[in-house]
Amino acid sequence: MNLEVIKDVFQSIKDNKKVQGFMKELSEYLESNIKNNLENSRTQNLPIIESILKGKQVATGNENAIRFGERDTILAYAKENEKKELYFVKDNKKVYWKNNERHYNLEAYTIFKVQDGKIEEMEINKQDMPKNIQVNDVCFLENGEYVVDTLATKELQTAINNMANDILEKQENNLENHRKEGHEYLVTEEVGNNRFLRDITQNSKTEFEEVDIPEEIIQDATQGMMLKYINGRYEIKNKEE
Repeated sequence: MNLEVIKDVFQSIKDNKKVQGFMKELSEYLESNIKNNLENSRTQNLPIIESILKGKQVATGNENAIRFGERDTILAYAKENEKKELYFVKDNKKVYWKNNERHYNLEAYTIFKVQDGKIEEMEINKQDMPKNIQVNDVCFLENGEYVVDTLATKELQTAINNMANDILEKQENNLENHRKEGHEYLVTEEVGNNRFLRDITQNSKTEFEEVDIPEEIIQDATQGMMLKYINGRYEIKNKEE
């Protein structure tokens, strides 16, 4: 057998083991994230979506998918568990706009109300809610009073976390497919600290949103600049290369 072929086979096996190792680490990381997100949202009284996204590197489209996915997840949970009506405490304040400025009503909770397969955002005065209620709790009406459903709260919070982590896992898998050692990438657009890149080495016609640009090069990684992926990170390409 040709020596180069043998080398290619062993390299393929080595790369496959790296991928398997990466996927195992990613899975363990995401499982740990679910526990941390639930704990943070409870202790800090943060809306669960904000707790999930806090400190994360997320592509624009995926952040939107997570935010919109919260409503879909709540609806799906209500349908699967045959709950004709439930109330999910989204935030401990109500945001409203006046004279083109954002204002907050701190006397009301923002609530997602699910009824007969439909969801709507509403506000409920804090005086009308149980004193022990927290953000991200699920409650229902009983004899005209709101009662916290502890089991539904735990199940729905877990479902929302799973939805978000599925999106984040797909994002990481997609980026790993784009990140290729030694390849050169053209910066085509800047979105905050993210950069849309096109693989020049592969002569790709498609772009992808990279969320992990090293902090030390972020100011120089502007539209039209060339980056190179070396040793698992991006660098500004040397013009003399």
